[in-house]
Amino acid sequence: MKRQQQHLLRQQVWKKLQSISLKDIAWIVAGSFILSFGVNYFTVPNDFSEGGLLGVTIILYYMFGWDLGVTSIIGNGILFIVGYKLLDRRTMVYSVVAVIATSFFLSLTHDWGSPAEDKLLAAVYAGIMIGVGIGMVLRVGGTTGGGVIIARLMERYLHMSVAVSMFIIDAIVVGASGFILGEQVVLYTLIAIIIGSWVIDLVAEGLNIRKAVTIISDKQEELAVVLTETLGRSATIIHGHGYYTKQDKNMLYMIVDKRQVGPLKKIVEVTDPRAFVVIHQVKEVIGEGFSYPSR
Repeated sequence: MKRQQQHLLRQQVWKKLQSISLKDIAWIVAGSFILSFGVNYFTVPNDFSEGGLLGVTIILYYMFGWDLGVTSIIGNGILFIVGYKLLDRRTMVYSVVAVIATSFFLSLTHDWGSPAEDKLLAAVYAGIMIGVGIGMVLRVGGTTGGGVIIARLMERYLHMSVAVSMFIIDAIVVGASGFILGEQVVLYTLIAIIIGSWVIDLVAEGLNIRKAVTIISDKQEELAVVLTETLGRSATIIHGHGYYTKQDKNMLYMIVDKRQVGPLKKIVEVTDPRAFVVIHQVKEVIGEGFSYPSR
């Protein structure tokens, strides 16, 4: 019976993970438009480049005048055919939608932009717009092109992590743009990419920065009462054993907002100045009081 329940649970989880939402599709299309607008309004008119397959598409446009949308869909199409097994069904569907939408909007907006007087400001806005667009696509589980597939292939056959592979791909593309377009273009491109990377994380993961706090103290009960009442956050007491002291020690574990770290440290300092406190950066928190309201 237990095995049947586990099997049913696995099926439910898999179905949930693979479900395709029209809301997600709309989000991807909107993100693809913002991305394309950023490329054609800020990047291309000012002779900037980009990383990944998008950067290759832009370089080919500069060299041969090939339409960005057509080049994008051909290049991504080839990579999707080669590496379709590396992505799950939902990610593949969302990625195909993103590529088709981006290619369409790249062709639609190709003549919307004009050269800016302030190149630095144009690079900043290019990074913001492209970052917002890509972040929106990633937020719902899609990808914006075949660069991810290349990275997955490198991970499988060259045993490199996806992050390292993506960095190498971007470095090669940006370096190539430097030979073709000049050093100054590379500097502006790097500014746009750095800002874009930050914005991608911001949009894909959200503005709410959380911190995990572990407190080792002889006054766990007092700390738990004061911290939960003052900060409005729940706490968990974890039983531990000190290797050096050979004594049992309780640890207080909490998740708090970034702005609550300061008050928390003051409370700990007043309650138990000898407490050992570790504060961790948290990637994401899902649960009552964070991703949905407390009951």
